[in-house]
Amino acid sequence: MVPKFCRMAWRVDDMGDFTRRMGELFGFTFFTPGLIAEVYPDATFKVMFGQHGVEPIQPGAEGLPFAEGDPLIEIAIDVADADSVLARMQAAGHEPIATSYLPVPAVNEYLFGRDFHGIQFLACTEGVNEAQVRSEYPFDFLDDAAPPKIGCVTLVSPDIDALAADLKRFYDMEFHAFDPAGLGRRGLSGTHRVRLIEGPSAVLDGIGGALASVDIVHHDVEAARAKLEAAGFAVRHRQPLASGGHAYYFGPTVQGFPLSIYPVSGDAEMLGLA
Repeated sequence: MVPKFCRMAWRVDDMGDFTRRMGELFGFTFFTPGLIAEVYPDATFKVMFGQHGVEPIQPGAEGLPFAEGDPLIEIAIDVADADSVLARMQAAGHEPIATSYLPVPAVNEYLFGRDFHGIQFLACTEGVNEAQVRSEYPFDFLDDAAPPKIGCVTLVSPDIDALAADLKRFYDMEFHAFDPAGLGRRGLSGTHRVRLIEGPSAVLDGIGGALASVDIVHHDVEAARAKLEAAGFAVRHRQPLASGGHAYYFGPTVQGFPLSIYPVSGDAEMLGLA
């Protein structure tokens, strides 16, 4: 079902350190698709993927224009037709800042800049990234991958109503109100797994970018909490869940990567669906 969140990209300073520590904390594994070397044979930047939905990018010596500024490089949305999103965005004056051609499905995906509510969204037709990666590796859709993985992402905006209206207009994303449980004044969410929080709030103090948290759904959230705390990351906020257990908000963790964790049983509640 589309539209839906499929992955997010975060700028890192040290790819080896980031992937190692995320592996220690969550068991995440990463790989670099061969397409990167084929398309950019002389580039020194690094890109890695995983079925968990986290895509770290380390700029190289030549720089990476779309990775400058906010370390949130992209929120990728699977849509029915990326070219339809492109046409609508261009008609409203938003040009892509990067276009990636995927040779196996023979289609483009489009990254739009921060002139769109200060957040870089990427439009990709459903299934094309998986088709590209599956030409080299087994690779599940994010929905089908086993936890731990990204369950949803939480973005902070000064005007969530305007942002939600434009995400519906251009990406066909529907939103409903949900209780942000102390993270902000108001919240909007949807089955697409993108949550919008209207700040400011004491919990989000020090969060300077658009990404409030990458929300990891976990089969053993207490063990994950203990690992994060042992690594030096303190819980900023805990949310009791009606379904049982807690969601834990940590804020910035490894190389500034903002995280929360929650149990599988709380998935619908986190999205405001229960």
